[in-house]
Order: sequence, then C-alpha cells, then structure tokens
Amino acid sequence: MDATEPPLMRRGKIVRIAATLAMTFALMGTSLWGTDDLFPFSPFKMYSHSHDPDGWANSTSLVLTDAAGDTFAIGDNDTGFRRAELEGQLSRFREDPSLLALIAEAYEDAHPGSPEIVAAEVHIVSYELKDGERTGAETDEVVAAWTEGATS
Repeated sequence: MDATEPPLMRRGKIVRIAATLAMTFALMGTSLWGTDDLFPFSPFKMYSHSHDPDGWANSTSLVLTDAAGDTFAIGDNDTGFRRAELEGQLSRFREDPSLLALIAEAYEDAHPGSPEIVAAEVHIVSYELKDGERTGAETDEVVAAWTEGATS
C-alpha cells in the first residue's frame, strides 16, 4: 500500500462486501432459475447437459451457392458469423430468410476473388446415435433459404 493512500474506511469495506454478496447471490440465483438471456448472470444451460447416447443430435450449418453453381458449407472463419450466432438467431432467419443475404455479402467481402453468392440456406442435420456413435441414419432439413432476386 502506498504511504500516501488513506486506509480503507469502514463504509468502503461495507460497500465492497455488499457488492460481493450481491454478485454471489445473483450468480447463484440465476444459475438455479435463470436463462441464458441473463448473461453474464446465466447458467449457460447449453453446456449443462449431454445428449442421449441413444438419441438424435443436431448440427446446424450454413450452405452457400455461388454464381458458378457450386454449393458449399461455410465455417465461422469464412464470414465472422459464428455457428452459435446462427443457432441463436435461427428464429429470425426462419421469419425473414432475406437476412441470409447479409451473410452472403459478408462472405463476398471476405473472399473478393470468389464468384458472387446467389443463394444461402440454413440446414439442420440430425444424426441418430446408438451408444454415442452415429448409426448412419440422418435427416437434413432446410429451415431457411434465400435466393438472389427472389421475392419473399
């Protein structure tokens, strides 16, 4: 402690203790009864459970089609738009698929020499698991689609 600094007064100690207790109770309470929307006081339920090893697991992906007709899935580094954001905003893309044009534009900006993107689709692939391993059974559902020039 610097010799010129006054010692912490009783009121300062009480304020710090009260703030620490409030944060602790907020974290505990929202961990038990909260939702992920209460970030940073949230239980992060996405990490708090595992999949049934004898059930179905989902994987969300974004598939683009370029002007040459090539179709390809893109990853987080292709646009800066992470898969978690895609899953978190899935309801928005379902309601307004034209929002996918913004991701197509981000891809074009990040890949200036590539052909123009003319379509985008959000796919949810479900894999059947048996003892935690894929059985080979899967479904592929397109939950939102945008095509350049198409009207909604």
